[in-house]
Amino acid sequence: MEVVTRPLAAAEREALASCNGYVVEASDGPVGEVETPLFPPDRSQPDYLVLRVGGPLGVRRPVLAAALVEHVDSRRRLVRVRGTKGQIERLPEQLPLAI
Repeated sequence: MEVVTRPLAAAEREALASCNGYVVEASDGPVGEVETPLFPPDRSQPDYLVLRVGGPLGVRRPVLAAALVEHVDSRRRLVRVRGTKGQIERLPEQLPLAI
């Protein structure tokens, strides 16, 4: 099965910039919430989102690339992302190195 993705609409990009506290939903259900979007110095749209993911071993803060966001619903305060809950939960807690 091929997954078709579309670019985020302008309203979704704006909502992503202020999505603190939004629920993050993976392909198989809710995985956590957005703790903070991270912005590059010269842009008004985030390139990463720091998530807050709770589990039996405590809270993790994986960093999700904004490119994985499929949909933002500001009315429902929801960010839908590509990937399963397990994949999102296992993301690293730091930004990738830039060389």
